[in-house]
Amino acid sequence: MNWIRKYIANIALVVASILMTLVVIDFALYFTQKRSSITKLVYPRFYFVKDSELGHDISPNFATTTHFFEDFSYPIWSNDLGCFDTDYVGETPYIYMAGDSLTWGFSPFDDMWGKRLETLLGMRTVKCGVTGGYGTKQELIKTKRSLSRLPSPNLIIVGYFEGNDVIEDANFPSNTVYNGYLVRNLAKDGVSQALAEEKYARFDKYCTIEILLHPIIQRTRCLLSNHSVLYNLVKKDIRKALISLFPQSTLINSGLIAREIVLPDARSETEYKKHLDNVLDFKKLAVEENSKLLFVLMSGENEKLKLFLDREEISYVDFHPIFEEYSKIKSLRWKINGHHNIDGNHLLGFVVSKFIIENDLVSVVNKTESLMMIDKGMKEEFNVALNN
Repeated sequence: MNWIRKYIANIALVVASILMTLVVIDFALYFTQKRSSITKLVYPRFYFVKDSELGHDISPNFATTTHFFEDFSYPIWSNDLGCFDTDYVGETPYIYMAGDSLTWGFSPFDDMWGKRLETLLGMRTVKCGVTGGYGTKQELIKTKRSLSRLPSPNLIIVGYFEGNDVIEDANFPSNTVYNGYLVRNLAKDGVSQALAEEKYARFDKYCTIEILLHPIIQRTRCLLSNHSVLYNLVKKDIRKALISLFPQSTLINSGLIAREIVLPDARSETEYKKHLDNVLDFKKLAVEENSKLLFVLMSGENEKLKLFLDREEISYVDFHPIFEEYSKIKSLRWKINGHHNIDGNHLLGFVVSKFIIENDLVSVVNKTESLMMIDKGMKEEFNVALNN
């Protein structure tokens, strides 16, 4: 009997040692880039505020904290406009910038393309892109609100990403905020606010809005999902393996993967026309503000939109072909995340600044000198001048 007790005690000691080691490793990983595997922590809690019209917006005057994502981390904050920018203190002339996550950041503040514009043009930019799923309609509403508190800008820039803007407009507003976290907006399409709140509470506790068959197991999984880096790293790999081995219906019924959400067809003529109406409303707003307007087309072919912009005489710069060309020289996206990295932001700043100067969208002190500065910067960073 003694050898059995000793055997069991040794096993318990080994298990305890393994568990303690895993806890220590997990704690250490929490302070590394791997923390981004806990998706709930990608954006700091309470960075977003619920908005009855927009779905969500950035909380005004949010203190400096850290944005973690798969490839990088850097400080973020917000000013009194609810923008990831320094406080606006009445500088004129200035440029107002609207957009989604590609305008908001995914690079340190001084490397963001909006900040680069500010340096290259010698003119204040008010950088009000919003991350977390923003379409053209939300960007328009946010811009109107901001400009109601500001003098008229000399130029309004809209950072446009065709892959997001059309879909987000068709599903407006696609997100909201619950308990300080960004969540999918359920209180629409016939879902009552009461039912939505019930589902949000269930998701907050169990990480799923579905009715549970095994609450204790799901609660444990949810706690690990929200707090353990190791659990999320392992879960990601196991999930890939399971998807390749078992039918999707089996995985859904077992709760291992979520049911696919059916969204409105953003490519239907009706939805696309509504989207173009939002684009046109930016032109109307620019006229009201006596401001010039520029759309910066981030990605995709955008041929249909460019025909519309040409017809409506709305200025635009198509970054996509330039991005593709310079991607052969340097990597311009984060390896895992896919947003523009620091070099991608720098290139975008050079491209848009040059377009603005050459097309006299704002006045610069010395046009020739400013263009020479852009060419010099391009040669230093990319070993080649920016093509015309």
